[in-house]
Amino acid sequence: MTIAGVAPKLAIPTIIYLIITILIDHFTYPVFKITLTHTSTLVIIGIVLILIGIGLIVNVAKKLLKSFKANILMKDGIYLTFRNPMYAAYLLLIFPGISLIFNSWLVFTSVILNFFLLQIFAKEEHKYLEEKFGKEYTEYVKKVMIKFL
Repeated sequence: MTIAGVAPKLAIPTIIYLIITILIDHFTYPVFKITLTHTSTLVIIGIVLILIGIGLIVNVAKKLLKSFKANILMKDGIYLTFRNPMYAAYLLLIFPGISLIFNSWLVFTSVILNFFLLQIFAKEEHKYLEEKFGKEYTEYVKKVMIKFL
């Protein structure tokens, strides 16, 4: 498995779906709008969520790259909270931020699609890590607070 893991399997369908929902939202205005007032507040909150998500992803990516090259299992820091912190950043910060910027409940459904894809495809990564790190990985999984992300 490459350092990208199953990310392409998650990203490609989610991005296609996201683009479709943005287009549908645009052409059906205002059907899926979260609010017709205070939209600038939603945009600001959305930008903040995305910036926090990007910061988290960059931080995790740097550590993950080092551990991947050194053949070491990441199991400290944010990995104690989330088994898949980069995927969690997309689900909890990036995609919700995008939906707030577009002020759309329909765009927010990309979170749901991405979550289900994660549940399907992350199993490949988990199996790979269990085969590669064995007991160290199974012990780590027991300690992780939020296992489904």
